[in-house]
Amino acid sequence: MSVELEVAGAASAGGLTTRQKADLSGQPCQNCGTEVDGRFCPNCGQLAASFHRPIVDLVGETISDTFTLDGRLARTLPVLLFRPGRLTKQYTSGKRARYVPPFRLFLIASLVFYLALFALVPPGSYINVDDETRAEISQGLRDGQNTDIPVGDIPEDARERLERANISVEAPDQIRSDIELQVANVLDNPDQFAAQLEDWLPRLSILIVPMTILALCFMHIWRRNLYVYDHAIHALHLHSWVYLTGAIMMTAGPYLPGFLLWGYLIWFLFYVWRSLAVVGSTGIIMSGLRFFLLLIFWTVVISIIMVATVIISGMSVRA
Repeated sequence: MSVELEVAGAASAGGLTTRQKADLSGQPCQNCGTEVDGRFCPNCGQLAASFHRPIVDLVGETISDTFTLDGRLARTLPVLLFRPGRLTKQYTSGKRARYVPPFRLFLIASLVFYLALFALVPPGSYINVDDETRAEISQGLRDGQNTDIPVGDIPEDARERLERANISVEAPDQIRSDIELQVANVLDNPDQFAAQLEDWLPRLSILIVPMTILALCFMHIWRRNLYVYDHAIHALHLHSWVYLTGAIMMTAGPYLPGFLLWGYLIWFLFYVWRSLAVVGSTGIIMSGLRFFLLLIFWTVVISIIMVATVIISGMSVRA
């Protein structure tokens, strides 16, 4: 899994509460030098705490914060999971202190999702190709080289323009040869390909959030009372819900009856539609239209990201 995502998630979890010990109270602030009398510096607001403590204390504090969060997690999750759009509406209206900040919530949710995904899918199981199938794939790539237009059939003036541009007319054969070699490397090193997927998927999938923000802005372009900030909070909450419920379903799915899995799909569709209706304060028709457009947009963007992830991961495999 992406190291950056793990570090970001852990750092965010550790900073969600103000329960860190103010063990520098009564000393000069380490940031501005002002004497600190309480938990925070009266001048710059920095927490009067030292993190040069035993690692056991820091880890224990982070774990404690993750599960307690000063009650904010207990107040945030029920609203996020069961009241579509309500958390966004509350947060953008100014009621922020009682809830987990959206970006931190998103980081934790994505961390939980990818931990569950890569824990449940064994490394190397992405590719399970026998020798016969591998030979057929390689032969198909080689046969593709024979579909090229022969060099002699390229018009003379076209060949001259290519040569002046320092473009070799044999380049397509070389490209296919490189592709064939890389495919063979992927087939021969499924564990390495799996590791690359685990590294690149969290990095590229985070692009869905800014793309969703742009889509929401476009769909509400004539709504002057909704700002980019509102759409950003909404997008973060939507994806946090998807990640958290997705992790739950991946973990519990094998033990649940099939009708509950279909029920989750129906709840997903209802949740997105209802969230758009609540945040946008619109009726059934307009929210339904935006829901339909958002589903199409997500389908296209996710497909592109998945293809890009496979290609980049495959190109990163080395023999």
